[in-house]
Amino acid sequence: MDITQCGSMGIFRGSQIKVDKKYMRHYTTDTWNYTEFLDRNVKVVPFEAFTALYKLYNNDIKSFIETHIDVHICTPIISLCREHGPRIKCLIYTSDKYLEIYSECFDVELLSSIIFGDLSNLFTFEIGYRDGRRFKRAIIPKKLILQLAPEISKWNRNNSESEFFTTPLKTFGNMIRYVLEKGNEVTELIFHIPCLDDKAIDLLYEMVKSLANKSRIYILTTPPTLDNAKRCQSNYKGTLIAYLEAYELLSRYNVTICNIDTMHVGLIVNRMHYVVSYEYSYRDDIDVSIVKDKSYIEAMAQSFLRECFCSTSLIKDDYRYGHIYKIE
Repeated sequence: MDITQCGSMGIFRGSQIKVDKKYMRHYTTDTWNYTEFLDRNVKVVPFEAFTALYKLYNNDIKSFIETHIDVHICTPIISLCREHGPRIKCLIYTSDKYLEIYSECFDVELLSSIIFGDLSNLFTFEIGYRDGRRFKRAIIPKKLILQLAPEISKWNRNNSESEFFTTPLKTFGNMIRYVLEKGNEVTELIFHIPCLDDKAIDLLYEMVKSLANKSRIYILTTPPTLDNAKRCQSNYKGTLIAYLEAYELLSRYNVTICNIDTMHVGLIVNRMHYVVSYEYSYRDDIDVSIVKDKSYIEAMAQSFLRECFCSTSLIKDDYRYGHIYKIE
């Protein structure tokens, strides 16, 4: 059965629907071993994932929306959704086989990652247009919910808290090489960098080429402005071109780029390991510090992802509303 043509899409009779992309990060089969998946492939399970999964397990959709969706949807997303309506903020559709989360306002995949962490790697995501409006849809097999809910309570949180950086790392270049070498242990990367230039683009390409197929990657950067260009010791044209190159590169690899006013270069691995430098631009030889406080790191990761979520409204990707950048 083609799930593109059923479920929530079935209620949009008469609409023109175009699906651009459909993907998932971990493919499952009827003989899939969820216990083995949790032990081997799961490093990031936020605390709210436990209650969210049980609400879906018990078909408590109303409480799931109020507790795990509405609390994350920020004012800018709601305002844009209303200004460019009519459009669907959130629709949850359930059938015997699937549960679907559909939106024409917010990034359903990013929200799924915030709520469920690595468990979202088992969801199928679709990106497309309905009558010119950008939409994103998460498709979750009911079988997955029924089997994961009992197993997740047995998951050992120590899987994610074990030390990742086991050797001294003094420069960002050494740290990046170390992360890429341990790519099988990386399920999520949050990389914040104020200044994009040729060095940064080369680094992003190296990261996504090695990790994008198996890891969720979020790039947080300051959007191109005259002030940011001055801070980055560049000009507006150079800053803008680098930003557009990064956007084009990252979109090809299902990597999310977020417009956030960040002040220094840093990398969070699996929401538990944080390497930071107090520089605006990336260079291989810049010094780094490793943050040790796990609670602080987890809080920072969640904060970054929420800011990212609020900056990635789907409205900007409508056929009707597109950002036009002027290069002079």
